[in-house]
Amino acid sequence: MMLEKRYDLENIRNESQGRVYERIDKLLEEQDDICKCETCVLDLTAFILNRITPRYTTSMLGNLHPDAVFEKKIEVEIDLALRAGLKQLQEHPHHS
Repeated sequence: MMLEKRYDLENIRNESQGRVYERIDKLLEEQDDICKCETCVLDLTAFILNRITPRYTTSMLGNLHPDAVFEKKIEVEIDLALRAGLKQLQEHPHHS
C-alpha cells in the first residue's frame, strides 16, 4: 500500500518549518554580510530544520491548543541552530 495514493497528505504541515522560513527571511533582509545565494540559504535552512523539534499539524488552522512553553522552546531552538548554522556556513561554504 502506498500511503500517498490512499490519503491526501498535503494537509500535513510542519509548523516549525514555517517559523524557520520567517526567521531566515528576516535575517536576509536585515543583514548584508550573509551570502544570499540559493546554495547557502538552502544549506542554512536544512541545517536549522535538522536541529529543531518538528511540530506537525493536519489542519490548516494549525495547532488548536497552543502551548506557550513549547512555543518558546522552538524559538530558542531556532536561535541556537541559526547561530550554529551561520558559523558553519562561514567556516565551510559550499562555494568559493
